[in-house]
Amino acid sequence: MSSQVLRLGGNLILTRLLFPEAFGLMAIVQSVIAGMAMLSDLGIETSIIHNKRGHETAFVNTAWTMQVIQSVIIWIMLCIVAPLIASYYSQPMLASLMPAVGFGSVIGGFASTKLALINRSLLMKKLVLIEVGSNALGLFVMILWAWIDHSIWALVGGGLLSAFAKTAASHLLLEGDHNKFAWDRDSAKAMFGFGQWVLVSSILTFIAGEGNKLLVGAFLGVKLLAFFTLASTMSLVFWQIAQQVNSRVLFPAYSEVVRERPERLRAVAARSRLFLIIPGWLIAFFFVLWGDHFMWLLYDQRYAESGNMLRLLAMGSLMGVVGGSYNGLLWAKGMVRISTVVLAVQISVQVLGMILGHHFLGEQGVVLSVAVVSWILYPVQAYIHGRIGLWDPRVDMPFIAISILVVAMNFTGVFRHV
Repeated sequence: MSSQVLRLGGNLILTRLLFPEAFGLMAIVQSVIAGMAMLSDLGIETSIIHNKRGHETAFVNTAWTMQVIQSVIIWIMLCIVAPLIASYYSQPMLASLMPAVGFGSVIGGFASTKLALINRSLLMKKLVLIEVGSNALGLFVMILWAWIDHSIWALVGGGLLSAFAKTAASHLLLEGDHNKFAWDRDSAKAMFGFGQWVLVSSILTFIAGEGNKLLVGAFLGVKLLAFFTLASTMSLVFWQIAQQVNSRVLFPAYSEVVRERPERLRAVAARSRLFLIIPGWLIAFFFVLWGDHFMWLLYDQRYAESGNMLRLLAMGSLMGVVGGSYNGLLWAKGMVRISTVVLAVQISVQVLGMILGHHFLGEQGVVLSVAVVSWILYPVQAYIHGRIGLWDPRVDMPFIAISILVVAMNFTGVFRHV
């Protein structure tokens, strides 16, 4: 949560120091980098958390070696594709921005696997301190640089410093053995076996998430992409916190329950999901009603168009927080393949919706298609989790019923102004 507060506060300051197109360009850069990472994702950290051998020296050192190799490959690929991306978006600056920002992946690739080990053990205090501290340092540099130079390179420099600080802290501030280059065949085989579906899932996650921004940029252009990015970031601000809780607390906890007391998983999941749904749904409800005024209050008039985009996206979040609260359960049960199927359905709906929305309704249709995905996807999530006894209509249905009422009362007015 602290990282998200820092990010929001930094955004408020940086949007006043930099031009809107800077955030559109960085959205493209970050999306491509995230895509490269996901296209090569073997679930290294997830394997350390999930595998019974995840605490063994041979396993973690092999994982670290794979992580370093992966990060270097990502950076090389970014250098290769950068001119092509710049040409596609007709933005020459992307050719130099992408390799510079992407070098952060090399820095992050050398981070100690002790980060994953303390996550596995649910010792979150030090992990949070490292993340918040490195993010705060990077943000301070961004703001100072932008105040002096008003250049997009402020975002680049701050991001690289943040990555370096986190990597250094992971080695120096956490207890445990230092990583060494090593290769244990059995460990690598276990990670590749688990990671093949993680890889497919990560590719689909990229298409559903960051790939979404690339499509929006292609349909709307860099400036409107900046507005969409601000709106979607605000719409997902709580859910990004929830995803961190899912990956760093709930997934390890679910995995432990599955290993030790599988009969308690449904009860544990019900309590955990309510903890995520209630605040997430209330925030989405607030944005549906007052999202435009909220954005007008936070940002200057150059970003005014993001307000009604936020209201429309929040209508999708009303359902998104309900369906998304099931995240982590399938992975904890080792059902990565089924989780991948859900992602594939989501992407199919999303891409088709964007194409049709843009064709029939123009810019409004693109934003609408993003909001609608969660509503279409929920029945699929309910069916799959119902098959394994984890769908809980007693938790879901009250929120869904009220969400339908809220959307019915507000949709026409919001859509007209997007």
